[in-house]
Amino acid sequence: MTQKDTPQEVTLWQSNFITSAKYEMSSLEKNVLYMVMAQIRKEDTSEKVYVVSARELMLLTGTEIKYADFQKATAKLVTRLLQGTLANGNFLQTTFVASAEYIKGQGLIELTISPKIRPFYIDLKREFTTFQLNIALNLHTVYAKRLYEIFSMYKNMKDKSFRINLMELKQRLQLIDEKTGRDKYEKFTHFKKAVLDPAEREINSKSDISFSYTIIEGNKAGRGRKPVEQLEFTVVYTEQIAKYSFDENNLPIFSRLTTQFNLRKDQASKILENFSPVEINKKLYDIHLKIINKEISNIGAYTAKNFDI
Repeated sequence: MTQKDTPQEVTLWQSNFITSAKYEMSSLEKNVLYMVMAQIRKEDTSEKVYVVSARELMLLTGTEIKYADFQKATAKLVTRLLQGTLANGNFLQTTFVASAEYIKGQGLIELTISPKIRPFYIDLKREFTTFQLNIALNLHTVYAKRLYEIFSMYKNMKDKSFRINLMELKQRLQLIDEKTGRDKYEKFTHFKKAVLDPAEREINSKSDISFSYTIIEGNKAGRGRKPVEQLEFTVVYTEQIAKYSFDENNLPIFSRLTTQFNLRKDQASKILENFSPVEINKKLYDIHLKIINKEISNIGAYTAKNFDI
């Protein structure tokens, strides 16, 4: 990303092959990869080095990142395996990142991307997915990020409804261990609570996409609950660009508002626009005392009301 670019202006591009592929990644790893994607250009050589700054990432997401965690995330990225079937029928297995070098004392990571993955990010003419960098960065859970990408694949299609086999979706999200076959969320109620519900809340409130879904049950002889076999998703796209107003000096306050006090990032941004740091900290101190005394049941709602947002 160049100095003149802002996160509101950056659109990320990737082939639908990546969008639909199977791979595992943490939320921080995804954010590092998003920052690399924002820098990739068609004219780049295969040896091109991309630089990601922990400080810049913290400013863009409003969260504090320990440099040790930053380093661990990039180390993991080098090992993350992407798997999927190509248009020609071949089955590709590749990593996203070829190398990662942590620059000691600077909070910077220098990365090169794998040659096999590069074509899926550049000069895309058809069957590609686009989505906003700022939105993707600020989705908290990795499942919300992955589902946001999947839904973005459908946002410009005439038919924005699609069905997907539940097991296939779980495989894309790497919730089923390939060696043991163990399903991390075997019961649908657990999958719904851990994956679908949090993603629905985040995507529908923070992004340019909203979605709903219908459960498609399979057949089962005899009594008892029928198994969930498919999910039918309906995607609604509203072109918008989320804007957050904060700078490096406000980062600690912004982080407290969004983590400790459970506010959305747009709410935290509005507070920083309307109140001084002294006023904010005084209010947060009073709210914190009420939390300690167990006088508040919904921290986010109470904080928002207290700041009149």
